[in-house]
Amino acid sequence: MPFWSWFIVALLLAGLGWCGLRIRAQALRLERLRKALNEAKLRVHALETDQQRFDSHRENKEDRLRGYLKLMDELINTIPNPIYFKDAQGVFQGCNQVFSRAVLGLTRDRIIGRRPQDLPDQIPPDLAATYQHQELVMMQKGLSHTFEAEVQCADGQRRDFLFSLALIQNQDKEAIGSVAVLSDLTEKNRAARDRAQKEKLEGVLETAGGVCHEFNQPLQALSGYLELLSLKIASDEKASEYIAKALEQVERMGSITSKLQGITRYETMSYAAKTKIIDIHKSSE
Repeated sequence: MPFWSWFIVALLLAGLGWCGLRIRAQALRLERLRKALNEAKLRVHALETDQQRFDSHRENKEDRLRGYLKLMDELINTIPNPIYFKDAQGVFQGCNQVFSRAVLGLTRDRIIGRRPQDLPDQIPPDLAATYQHQELVMMQKGLSHTFEAEVQCADGQRRDFLFSLALIQNQDKEAIGSVAVLSDLTEKNRAARDRAQKEKLEGVLETAGGVCHEFNQPLQALSGYLELLSLKIASDEKASEYIAKALEQVERMGSITSKLQGITRYETMSYAAKTKIIDIHKSSE
């Protein structure tokens, strides 16, 4: 076989060998790509599984949070005392239905996001100023604060309430707002005033009874002596005139003791230097 034929055969064999190597290299590359693709699919699947697990966990947390917030809302609405929350700027951030309906007479969406000064028809300026001052006192104390103040309720009546304020702090102990719980003291204060009036009246009645008891006999004796004296000096017109005036004063004193015995309530009137004394005439009407 001529040399050039062998040369061509060698070239063909070399070409076939090179092609085989190239095909093998491509097959190995394809295999590596296939493995990488499978690994990528597994990683994507794992990521999708983690994402699904995360989404499920997040949804569960959101559901629990919504359930917790609903429960808290139901709880504060169950509490019979008015309750409200404010942020550090004094803006209402929440309240229960007792506060919104019975106190302000508004729906909660018309309260949240507003300051007391923004509701002058429901919270008169004098009361809003009192609340703001007491909140500053609470901020200075740093924990809690209680005070009594009037509250204008939805029916237009002003009632006495005890405010229990507490500071709301974040994890860094920074003040971020406050919460207030109100307790109606109107009936309690009225009962206390009635009791104080009753005690004062009892003291007055005891004093009046003692005074009347001690005065009656001397007055009767004085009246009798004046009448006897008027009979003895009937001829002296001037002396008789004085005796008649003295008898008028005795009768006046008798009328006063009679009113003292007829006292039924405690009424006072102003006396000198800002002193108050019992008004006998009004107290016995």
